[in-house]
Amino acid sequence: MRQKTATVGNARLRRLQEQLPEAAFPATVRLLPAALLVLLLALAATTGVLLGADGADEVPVAFRESQQEIALGVARSIGATANQGLGEMRNAAADAAGQPDRVLDALTRNRKWRGAAVLAEPGRSLLASRGEQVPVQAVPPAVGDAAVTSALAPGGEPVLLLTTALPGGRLLAATTAVRLPEPDADRVLDQSYLVTTLSGRVIAATGPLAQDRAPDVERSVADAARAAVTGPGVLLGTPADRVQRTYAHARVAPSSSPDGLDLAVVAVAAGPLHSGSSGTSGIIPAALLALLAVTGFVVVRRVVTGPVLAARADLLSLASGDLDTTIRPARTAEVASVVAAARLCSDRLNGRDGDVEPVRGRQVTARATAGVLAVSVFAWSAGMLVAFRPVEVDIPAGVVAGVRAQTARATDALRRSVNDGLADLSAVAAGAGSPEALRSALERMMADQTRYRSLYLVDRSGRAGEPVGRPPLRIGEPPATAAGLRQQNHAGRVPVIFAEVPLEDGSTLVGEFDLEHLAGLLGHVPGHARLIDGDFRTISATDGFIAFEQVTDPALRDGATRAQRGDAVGDVQPGDDGPGIVSAAAVLGGEVGRLGWTVVSEKPGAELALPVNDVRRYAQLVALIAALAALFGYGWLLFSVLGPLRRVSRAADGLVRGDFTSVIYPQRHDEVGTIASCLEICRQAVTQGLDRLGEVRRPRGAATDPTQFLKPVEKPAAHTAPPPVRRAASRAGAGKGSA
Repeated sequence: MRQKTATVGNARLRRLQEQLPEAAFPATVRLLPAALLVLLLALAATTGVLLGADGADEVPVAFRESQQEIALGVARSIGATANQGLGEMRNAAADAAGQPDRVLDALTRNRKWRGAAVLAEPGRSLLASRGEQVPVQAVPPAVGDAAVTSALAPGGEPVLLLTTALPGGRLLAATTAVRLPEPDADRVLDQSYLVTTLSGRVIAATGPLAQDRAPDVERSVADAARAAVTGPGVLLGTPADRVQRTYAHARVAPSSSPDGLDLAVVAVAAGPLHSGSSGTSGIIPAALLALLAVTGFVVVRRVVTGPVLAARADLLSLASGDLDTTIRPARTAEVASVVAAARLCSDRLNGRDGDVEPVRGRQVTARATAGVLAVSVFAWSAGMLVAFRPVEVDIPAGVVAGVRAQTARATDALRRSVNDGLADLSAVAAGAGSPEALRSALERMMADQTRYRSLYLVDRSGRAGEPVGRPPLRIGEPPATAAGLRQQNHAGRVPVIFAEVPLEDGSTLVGEFDLEHLAGLLGHVPGHARLIDGDFRTISATDGFIAFEQVTDPALRDGATRAQRGDAVGDVQPGDDGPGIVSAAAVLGGEVGRLGWTVVSEKPGAELALPVNDVRRYAQLVALIAALAALFGYGWLLFSVLGPLRRVSRAADGLVRGDFTSVIYPQRHDEVGTIASCLEICRQAVTQGLDRLGEVRRPRGAATDPTQFLKPVEKPAAHTAPPPVRRAASRAGAGKGSA
């Protein structure tokens, strides 16, 4: 008999559970703490890996980045030579109307061309030539509008072979030398530049490795050249004597040859070996975070998860009709209120008075417990930020030398770009014919190059004609009598920099330089770079700047002054945020050298890719993730568990105080929602009878049932007075009775 009663009770309990569905993760109180535990343990393991560096010596990433940028700069320089040459060839072909001898004469006025030839298609027979022999066999089978390839001159030197189409099915081919910059004579850096084929054969070199290269260096250079096919990068050699050679590589890819040339630039330098240790172990903070995660999980299980699940099980049993259910006590304040209400209902259903007192006094609340755990994780995050706060960075001398060399190469690229702008304008002016041909040449130049913002002619009084490009910024003043570069203003909103070339008819051809182009060239300088004039006024900068703003920093002014004497400078200087590298290089050589410009840059030590900075950034990252995990975890628990539990607790307090008329509504389909539903069933059973146990009252029908519209109730007829006949009959009856 007892077994049969238990079977019936279990069946009623299962039926009630089926009527109270509970959503799966993330709404369940069981899985929330487990999910946070897994997240924090994973973060602790990540902290140990990222911050637990073994301190092995390695070449700093900052040095490798500077070498890669140097290799890219040299490759861009070779590509710019090709692009400029193609522009000159197109102008010469247009000005000479495609006649072979006139085209070659116009082109070879510039001595940079080693050889030039006009070829006839098909067969590519030679029609005319100038200078040394052009390697016709190296001209690509399909030229299209233009093509650039690499070849070897008769003497074995590498040359760029440029080819462009002429009218009548002819080709103009010309060769120009591949020039490598001379590296700075820096014993710390020991810099060399090499041009190789993509197969690894060295065809040109400057620096210490130009003459003597050991076999292991040859192999490393060949490996770097082959790696350049897939993109720029840095290979490392064998370490020796606290130095490890770096082989930065980049492919030469002019914009006129999208697929790139069969050439690669390899920059070789002596990389300093630097300790990767930050001085602070990451094992201790990782262990502390793991301890917090495990402790928090255990506390939440004991204070929130365990009591909630116990109260849920007891209320399910009671609401299903098992009046002998023992209601287990709870120490958590919210769950204790629910337990008190459940005991009261159990007593009333069993016919007892139910002398239950409301929960009073200070008890541990689930919300306070979760808040304390979240605050402890916040405290761990704050401790990480303090332990790994920015400190004075020990900047290796090799990194300083690399930044100095990168500044010098970027400054040289700026010098070449501005000087080439004047040279291009002079070439157009020299071949100018009719006004229509000149304007056509200017339109081609504007389309091919980004260094100009406006090209136009001015008369003797300085009045500008119709520009090609944007409206001129130059103030109308008489032009100079000789070709050159000018900076017209030293105050105002925008610096006006232009090249001007007088023409034979008395007019002057002017090309204004685009400041955005100059800022783009400065972008290859490491750190926060500025282009300043001889009076330390800002011409352009990589960050936001005010035109002609004075540079007041003593370290920058001193660096600019020393750089104007010749060589690039780079030193470690103290700053407001710790030490940093101040580098400077004067823009010397050619017409642009007359402007007195200098590139100055400041690279804070905290921004360098050094091991100590990497560890600090990793610490900041894991501290932020931990704080966000604590914030969202607490908010998650508060929204899905603690908030609904607190509302059910208040309703339970009302039951204990005797309010059996207020309905207890479940807010979520989870364990807390089941507790609310069971309390509501027990409340109804106390007020309506034991038949209410074991079932949840729900509206009948389904959500898919059609809606039925009831017929509106008709408006009742308006009240009217009785007809006169009835009133007359009444009077007659009254008279008859009285008679």
